[in-house]
Amino acid sequence: MANPFMTGNTISTEQYNTQNEFKEYAWDFNRNSFIYNDDGSMKIVTRNEAIKVWVYKVLQTERFRYGAYYDDYGLDLEKFIGKVPNNVINANQLYNAIKEALLVNPYILAVNDISVKQVNKKITLNLELTTVYGKSTQKIEV
Repeated sequence: MANPFMTGNTISTEQYNTQNEFKEYAWDFNRNSFIYNDDGSMKIVTRNEAIKVWVYKVLQTERFRYGAYYDDYGLDLEKFIGKVPNNVINANQLYNAIKEALLVNPYILAVNDISVKQVNKKITLNLELTTVYGKSTQKIEV
């Protein structure tokens, strides 16, 4: 499948600020579920909050596994899990895979930094992004 962001005529990133504000359904990262309004409808977030939800969902989705997603949506992590030793080369390959997965979204202009912190069995991925809305940081538990 083609990239959903690239269908039809493309527009410059300056136009994203005013024409097509990025929107996603709100996500509760602690409970790993959607957030609903008092009336039962799904809450919608915009701009950098929406990008945080999108990033979380992309990094949780194995690339090419689900037919419902476009081919460039998700991250191919299986090749890194338990199959290769942890070294600098593999760390760079993982960094590039994450960066490639995130830069599919035209609202994300740059991936500035990716760092990993491990406490016991809890691993946290720290991302610093530049979006059309400014700088954004995100922590994701994996």
